[in-house]
Amino acid sequence: MINSIIIEDEQSSMEYLVSILKRNHKNVKVLGWASDVESAVTLIKKKEPEIVFLDIQLKDGSGFEVLDKLQNEMTFEVIFTTGFVDYKEKAMDYFAFYYLNKPIQETQLQKVLNMYELKRSAFDKRKYEAFKHQVESKYDAITIFERGEYTSVKFSNILYCEASGNYTTIHLKHNKQLLISKNLKRIEDMVEHSDFFRVHRSYLINLKHVNKFTADGVIVMSNNAEIAISSRSRKKVIDFLKFYNSKKY
Repeated sequence: MINSIIIEDEQSSMEYLVSILKRNHKNVKVLGWASDVESAVTLIKKKEPEIVFLDIQLKDGSGFEVLDKLQNEMTFEVIFTTGFVDYKEKAMDYFAFYYLNKPIQETQLQKVLNMYELKRSAFDKRKYEAFKHQVESKYDAITIFERGEYTSVKFSNILYCEASGNYTTIHLKHNKQLLISKNLKRIEDMVEHSDFFRVHRSYLINLKHVNKFTADGVIVMSNNAEIAISSRSRKKVIDFLKFYNSKKY
């Protein structure tokens, strides 16, 4: 039996999740429900669940506050439930968290619980801290996990990102580079920022670091790197650069 707790500010959403669990997942027992931060913290400490279904938005705060208050007592796994079908979903996917989009679908819940049972792991606090920082710094930085370390990189320090198969090289100021074991599409999804533009299937550039665009279709970056644009994409890129530059003035 897997003991669980639901932290959810809407009673109807809680009851709906309970009904799915009772119908399809009889091995998951719901020990209780809380709708605010303090009650959630108290309930988790008292019941010591294996899984916490955690809504990101609560009555008096957020699910992040619940986890922050528990600190080193997070011996359970977290399955985020969220109505945000945007940046938070992409961030959670990037950090490989379990999450369920509202309204919760039975097939989606089945998939998440199957993954949990295969791994049966407790919540990764270091990964959570990195994820939280990524969400809070949406318009300022990207948090990257490589070789067991989390690194926060400010968007302003990124010149461009270059695809290399399933890897991406991030070119930074001062001739520094980061090799990331994520493809360029994953990085593009995370960098939801108006200063970045995919000018080529292999290049995502920071428009603030474009020095010039030549007549023969070459973008020259602030580090003098040259990125050639295909003739098919040239007009689209030129039009976008003109539009971007007009917005700055």
